Amino acid sequence: MKGGSSGMKDTRIAGGRVAGILLIEDDPDDAETTRRAFARAKIGNPITVVGSGEAALDLLTPRSDQRGQATIDLVLLDLGLPKLDGRGVLREIWADKRLRHIPIIVLTGSRREDDLIDAYKGGAVRFLQKPVDVGHLLIAIGDLYGFQLLIMRTPDGL
Repeated sequence: MKGGSSGMKDTRIAGGRVAGILLIEDDPDDAETTRRAFARAKIGNPITVVGSGEAALDLLTPRSDQRGQATIDLVLLDLGLPKLDGRGVLREIWADKRLRHIPIIVLTGSRREDDLIDAYKGGAVRFLQKPVDVGHLLIAIGDLYGFQLLIMRTPDGL
């Protein structure tokens, strides 16, 4: 996967810290499409991309020997990952009381109703189908009750 992290810093703007986003996507083309959709919408939030469920859990799970771990405030999760798939990632996050507060939006090519039901049962807050429509994604984020996501617009944005 090209690029892994895109500068996970504790970015601050007036009013609070800008949300860090974790995109868990094994297809480099889909990851790049999602990045481009954010760029077209002038969204400048830091996005970290990992290509597997295992890598996502390594990044998310706090360890006592880890300092300065990336702060993740929103997870965008593909269901169709190799080995530990998105369903397994959902189960692991939901089982960890330290991670359960992080909203998870499933982004998938699946059209199966049971995937939709299982995603919600597993803790997902939204289920969106690929290709990513950034307008729908921003609406989904904005609809998250009590979730204070600060969207960072790039200088030529709104």
